[in-house]
Amino acid sequence: MCGRYENAADDEELRKEFEKHVGELDISYNIDEILKTTNIAPTNRVKVITFDKNNNVFRLNVIKWGIKSKVFDPSRQAKGKDPIIEKDIFNSKIETIAKKGSKWKKYFNENRCIFPMTAFYEWTGEKGSKIPQRISLNKAPIFFAGGILSEGIDKAESASIITCGPNTFMQPIHTRMPVLFKTEDAGKFLEAKEDAALGMCSPLDEKIKMKLEKAKLG
Repeated sequence: MCGRYENAADDEELRKEFEKHVGELDISYNIDEILKTTNIAPTNRVKVITFDKNNNVFRLNVIKWGIKSKVFDPSRQAKGKDPIIEKDIFNSKIETIAKKGSKWKKYFNENRCIFPMTAFYEWTGEKGSKIPQRISLNKAPIFFAGGILSEGIDKAESASIITCGPNTFMQPIHTRMPVLFKTEDAGKFLEAKEDAALGMCSPLDEKIKMKLEKAKLG
């Protein structure tokens, strides 16, 4: 989790929303001409917003979703296989990021980003007959998930969505949820210093109402 999300907002809609609540958003080329799908899966090219602290500029970029990394898989070791495998890390737990000395904390300190979304998806039901559910925020047609940026071992500039424990709404659906922000808080997350930004990585405020509906995914 989160393994699939939707961004149905075009560049102009995103610009208007961001500039209404945060500030000028630099879009240096027509990203809508590059990205044709709104149903987004890991390893797809996606839109993210970054903050250039040196020039005090917010920028909309296109990068890969999933930071290719070498990870340890103990289940492979038990089978006599090489436990070190390559994997695209498309979700990053805030608990792991916060660990002292973690490479993920370094990414968080130096290269935070936000993922524009209009919804994200989870699957509910019994194994073999799970139903996709579309989850969105009431009164917030565009919202954002916190993320981190890094160059993966594949040399691709990539990003991973930060996840945390569930709020009350999400508890019956999944044990994790993306770190979500309404637009004004998304800007603060990018500009904040390390400790303040870490403190913002918590389950979505219960006062912000969420919506669940059955989804049809190709």
